[in-house]
Amino acid sequence: MNPKEILNKYYNFAVIGVSQNKDKFGYKIYHRLRERGYNVYGISPIYDCVDDIHLYSSLEEVEQPIDVVVFVVNKKFAYDYIDEMIGLGIHYAWMQPNTYDDELLEYMKNVGITPILACVLVETA
Repeated sequence: MNPKEILNKYYNFAVIGVSQNKDKFGYKIYHRLRERGYNVYGISPIYDCVDDIHLYSSLEEVEQPIDVVVFVVNKKFAYDYIDEMIGLGIHYAWMQPNTYDDELLEYMKNVGITPILACVLVETA
């Protein structure tokens, strides 16, 4: 499935790596998806909220359904979140540039997670 198909078919996104810093991609991507009308759940083990909006420390804390998880974190942190996705039955991981390597992509393939390799900001421009 390509990025445009994902954006047209799914409306429930979790963004891992949301930041309070307005210059960081975690902040920009989180807000861009919200501005475009998607249901967006921010995930951050560091921050409790961003712009007075509650953030979650893990995917498992989100009580609503999640269709797509957007990764805006270093690839070394991705494996734990991929494992959470497996347990929650989430099949799409939108991998921002520089958040993955071939080893991580192979792991995702082996566990049934489909990676979307594109920039959310470009695809939603």
